[in-house]
Amino acid sequence: MNVNEIRSLYQSVVEDILEMCTVDETILDKEMFNIYVATVWGNSVLEPQRMGIAENDLPVLHDYLNEELESALGEGASITGCFEFIVTKQGEESLARYRVTKQHKEFLYYFARLILPSEIQP
Repeated sequence: MNVNEIRSLYQSVVEDILEMCTVDETILDKEMFNIYVATVWGNSVLEPQRMGIAENDLPVLHDYLNEELESALGEGASITGCFEFIVTKQGEESLARYRVTKQHKEFLYYFARLILPSEIQP
């Protein structure tokens, strides 16, 4: 798949996430956005076929999600950055504040351990 095909599959998901994370129609809850995008990435990696893609489409999806992250959060935002945020004290507090289930937290921490260097893993 190319980026336009990935965009057509995931654009509605990203738009839904943006809508859920927007407060007062103008303010984006960046913490919640990071958590949702990290979850989408993790689900796509675990079960690409369920998400409508093949495993070899993951690099294209990665690039697309990074584009969406930069668009929403600013230059340099990335999937890796989502997981870096999740393992911080602020990220842990956000997970608690949003009442993320234990299973969901473990899922996110699992991917953080896969993606992040050992010195910043949970």
